[in-house]
Amino acid sequence: MRPQESSRPASQPLLRVPLRALLIIPFIVQISIAVGLTAVFSLRNGQKAVNEVASQLRDEVTARISQHLVDYVETPQLVTQINANAIQFGTLDLQNAASLERHLWQQMHVFNSVQPIAFGSEQGNIHSVDRMPDGSLVIRAIDSSTNGKYHTYSVAQRGNRARLLTVNTSFDPRTRPWYVKAVQARQPTWTGVYPYYSSLGLAISATRPVYDETGRLLGVTNATLSLVELGNFLSNLKIGRSGQTFIMERSGNLIANSTSEQPFLLQRSGREQKQERIAAIASRNQVTRLTTQYIERYFGTFNNIRHNQQLAHAIGGQQYLIQVAPFSDLHGLDWLIVVVVPEADFMEHIEVNTRITILLCFIALAVSTLIGILTSRWIAHAITRVVIAAQEIANGKLNQTITARNIKELDELTQAFNQMSTQLQAAFTDIEAANEELEERVEQRTAELQEQSLQLKQTFDLEATLKRITDHVRDTLDEAQILQTVVRELTAVFMAECCSTAIYDLEQNVLIVSYEYMNPSWVASQGQRILLDDDPFSIHQALLQGQYLQFCQLFPRFGGRPQATILACPVFGEQGILADIWLFRQPDQIYSELEIRLVQQVANQCAIAIRQARLYQAAQSQVEELQKLHRLKDDFLNTVSHELRTPISNMKLAIHMLRLAPNPERQQQYFKILETECKREVELINDLLDLQRLEANSQLITLKPIDLQEWLPPIIQSFQSRLYDRQQTFTLNLPATIHILHSNPDSLGRLLAELLNNACKYTPPHCEICFTLEQNLDESRLNDPPVLITRFEVRNQAEIPPAEIPHIFEKFYRLPNADLWNQGGTGLGLALVKKLVEQLEGEVTVNSENGWTTFKVMLTSTLTTVVNKC
Repeated sequence: MRPQESSRPASQPLLRVPLRALLIIPFIVQISIAVGLTAVFSLRNGQKAVNEVASQLRDEVTARISQHLVDYVETPQLVTQINANAIQFGTLDLQNAASLERHLWQQMHVFNSVQPIAFGSEQGNIHSVDRMPDGSLVIRAIDSSTNGKYHTYSVAQRGNRARLLTVNTSFDPRTRPWYVKAVQARQPTWTGVYPYYSSLGLAISATRPVYDETGRLLGVTNATLSLVELGNFLSNLKIGRSGQTFIMERSGNLIANSTSEQPFLLQRSGREQKQERIAAIASRNQVTRLTTQYIERYFGTFNNIRHNQQLAHAIGGQQYLIQVAPFSDLHGLDWLIVVVVPEADFMEHIEVNTRITILLCFIALAVSTLIGILTSRWIAHAITRVVIAAQEIANGKLNQTITARNIKELDELTQAFNQMSTQLQAAFTDIEAANEELEERVEQRTAELQEQSLQLKQTFDLEATLKRITDHVRDTLDEAQILQTVVRELTAVFMAECCSTAIYDLEQNVLIVSYEYMNPSWVASQGQRILLDDDPFSIHQALLQGQYLQFCQLFPRFGGRPQATILACPVFGEQGILADIWLFRQPDQIYSELEIRLVQQVANQCAIAIRQARLYQAAQSQVEELQKLHRLKDDFLNTVSHELRTPISNMKLAIHMLRLAPNPERQQQYFKILETECKREVELINDLLDLQRLEANSQLITLKPIDLQEWLPPIIQSFQSRLYDRQQTFTLNLPATIHILHSNPDSLGRLLAELLNNACKYTPPHCEICFTLEQNLDESRLNDPPVLITRFEVRNQAEIPPAEIPHIFEKFYRLPNADLWNQGGTGLGLALVKKLVEQLEGEVTVNSENGWTTFKVMLTSTLTTVVNKC
């Protein structure tokens, strides 16, 4: 017998280091520390130098931009001061238009950065000289010579008017931002950034009110700066290799930037293009957008920036250096200058030095490692022979001897090793004899333990199966998945020919085979319905009482299946039987007590899981219903609040503009808007009240006889003017004989008016609207008076998409983009129609196809009198 490999002695250390590694590691550690410290200090000093250079560059760029802004914004203020002084001292006559325009023309030649220079009077007159994109000058004026219209002239020599270029009838200088801001401030100030009237760009104006000696306002003089030139200046700045800069307001809107991105978006409204300001935080440029987000997050709000700040922020994995500086003047400008420089622009040389340092470190490590390997190999070669001999002894080759070496320590180690080898050979001979006796005793005891282990294994397997099945059915709330899991697991555990489960329906006295797993050669019975009364052996009656059954099928039954040993176990709940489990085995195999107990416990767990699943489904249904009601409530409140606030907001705006209206014509226009929105608010409130009254059935209606021939024309006549204005064709179809209708005239008139109003709103010009009245008699009931069936039909040439038809009677629902006349509405019209028809105990239907939409209202009443059509 060969010796077995012994376990590690308790005194042996867990970590064993080879001798060669022990000789090499000190060399590597010393060189690594020295070179690493050198590289770290070199990198830190380079980084410090880069930060100082980047800080100086940011300060220099910021100072240059600030100085340019000071010079840039000082010129228009100087121009307005010159013009205001000239008017006050009488050197500039406001009544002499030609002299005033020549004066402004000369200033445009002197101050090239300004465009335009203008003076607007309190009477609505304006004289300005503007610079066109091609560099030419034009004169724009409103005075008695232009009949109050805004004329644009080319400029002749010496600044006089030449050829008339354009005429604008809607321009009023008193509504422009520069005029309104100066009047409100009563002192020199700046306007906000606004779209320039004569070009697709943004501008800012220096504006100054002019008063006479009595303090009466004569007008406003202004000089406008185009922000395009400021953007051009920023784009021409050299900021490192790829740095950027931009200027923004305290609100966050862009003023100008050094990239090609414009600080506004063009939005098309009809034939006109309008500029929409861009916030720096929404810029398409990634550096501008992410830098602004970081600044806002760092300071909380842009208003907290009061002095120069230098920051650092990572964008896209790259470090950027940021400087934020406020800029302001005495007349209200309050901007922020932001300079962004990538740190990589300055780190290129530092990174090259770092790579060289790392390369030298690797070379030094390689050389020291090679020297250590050669030294350790020479020293450890002799020791390796002892280790190899010891390994041979461990593998059973005990006759190992080692020759001595000329190294004293190794010679002593060799003698000790040879002595140990001799002693081991003698010891292992004694051990082999003892092992043979021990093996015989072990074999006898092993046979006994195997028999006990087999019984325990069967018990443990069944317990593990029960736990696995229990965990699976408890982890799901799906009844189908619970039953599928039980059938699948039991089939695998019992290695059964078939396992099936059936769900009981005691109301119909049947059970349905829901799921089964079986041998492919067996006949499937899944989905089969079995009558409980069709049970000659009373198997199901026993299951209904909660008993399990084990029996043998001696002849083909259950759909032609072969002979088998069957175990049937009920799945019982608090309300009685829920399902049953059937197991089919070969006829020579029976079910042990442990197996029967396992199936019963699985059935109990299955019953608990099914009850939990059904409770969960019921709870989910209730939760979904509550969520639906909550969403309906929120949608209703949101829509009502929006619809109620919109007219009120328009009325407040009309009242405000009415106070500022300069003439009776504008006042009448705002009065008309106020009247329209007030009517709209009243109609919305009335519609809401009527709809609430109808839904609550809080008011009973009175039925009256209605002579439709006299009653209908006034209702239809009220729409004639609207039909004529919209160039729509109207067709009225009435029967030869019109019967008296018993109904409520107010409710009927309201619903017909709503249908006609919708037809007018959604019918295109030159298309047709048809109104048809039909009346039929139902004389099927012999002993009762005839029943009059009256149908009102409104058809118009417009089609509703099929997906929208189920929603048109919902409150506040309006067809998207279908209001051809921009008439607006509350979205309550058709909801009121439906409630009014229900109140009249009638029926309303809608059909839309082939380019026509038809609404039909059917009412029934008893027949009394007949009216002949004239």
